[in-house]
Amino acid sequence: MNAYDFARRTGSALIVGLGLMTASCTDAPDIKTDYDQTVDYAKYHQYSWVYTGVPQGMNPLMFDRVRGSIDRSLAARGYQQVEKGDFAVAFTLGRRDRVEVTDFGPYGPYYRGWGWGGAAYRNVDVRNVTDGTLVIDLYDVATKKPIWHGVATQEIDPSKVDQAKIDAAIDAVIAKFPPQPGTK
Repeated sequence: MNAYDFARRTGSALIVGLGLMTASCTDAPDIKTDYDQTVDYAKYHQYSWVYTGVPQGMNPLMFDRVRGSIDRSLAARGYQQVEKGDFAVAFTLGRRDRVEVTDFGPYGPYYRGWGWGGAAYRNVDVRNVTDGTLVIDLYDVATKKPIWHGVATQEIDPSKVDQAKIDAAIDAVIAKFPPQPGTK
């Protein structure tokens, strides 16, 4: 096999491999939940909000978007909002900036330098990333104790509002309620 055939075959495998890696990377949020395992979740049918006004320091437009999305998601799962429900809902939003560094190795994502006489080089990608976090907490109204905690973390663009991304994150978190025994 000459260098051309090797590069052509290896390049095809590389393209297929990169395609599979890209397909496996989703834009879905990372979801984590925790809950009180002693609670009978079947008794919860109606909910109310812990707070009705916009918390200090929160964007009131974002508050309305998130609250409306939570209302829609809970209604889709059969829960009804009332003035004094069986459980109460609260949420918080946050974001964290971080630097993401990817080192593609001495030849980068290509086989440059193999058989073509090119010099080796390092290909490093550095980018700033913002992770948005949505936390939804549910409380038993009678006992005032927390019963369920759900967190969605996802890369966001803080310069624009993406309602579809907000809805998808909320739906993904609410899909974990009520909890199934043995899950977290």
